[in-house]
Amino acid sequence: MDSESFLEMSRFEKNHWWFCGRRKIIDLFLKKIELKKNAEILEIGCGTGSNLNMLKNYGFVSAIEPSEEAIHYLKKKDLTSVNFNKGKCPEDLDFENRFDLICMFDVLEHIDEDSETLSKTIKGLKNNGRLFITVPAYQWLWSQHDINLMHKRRYNSNTLKNLIKNFDIKIEHITHFNTILFPIALLDRMTQKIIKNNNKNNKFPNYFLNVLFKIIFNFEKTLLKFFYFPFGLSLLLIVKKV
Repeated sequence: MDSESFLEMSRFEKNHWWFCGRRKIIDLFLKKIELKKNAEILEIGCGTGSNLNMLKNYGFVSAIEPSEEAIHYLKKKDLTSVNFNKGKCPEDLDFENRFDLICMFDVLEHIDEDSETLSKTIKGLKNNGRLFITVPAYQWLWSQHDINLMHKRRYNSNTLKNLIKNFDIKIEHITHFNTILFPIALLDRMTQKIIKNNNKNNKFPNYFLNVLFKIIFNFEKTLLKFFYFPFGLSLLLIVKKV
């Protein structure tokens, strides 16, 4: 992502409905997989660090981030217990059998070599270790929003499964999320394609919309305790190395 995107991320990540809602859903699934105490955890592409304090509740956390701009914002935070490294995917993923959990939260879509990156990431897991991924869903939803965020692609469940089918892993959880807002987002993306809006400014939503969308995401989190969504703007995948 560009410098402006990291600036917006650092400003919005604490209270914006998207970051708050995604963290709550991630946290729900971290509880589902029941990591061992003091697990070794790595977040690849940690950005400006919006997930790191949450991950610290589950073990010892390391992080890899390629962007100097993001690292600039990370250094301003109280994250002294996190082991930071600057690195790119896939070339700097040179570890094996080291981590109990590796996370890539909306990162894979930014990487040219997504298959090689997943191969090296899975090698970095201990036996019975987990890989936890979230990605944007549906290539047909491609819009200026993806271009602004420097995405390479979007995924569906089949393309994501095909990337990992040759590895010794077991799928534990796969679901869409950000489902209730799907019709609104679909209308917005179609409108972008029609009017060809190239505006790169992602403004923070007004207070009432932000609260409303947080409530919607909280409701989705509750539903995800009991069943998975067959469609949505995002995909979540957790696999276990066997």
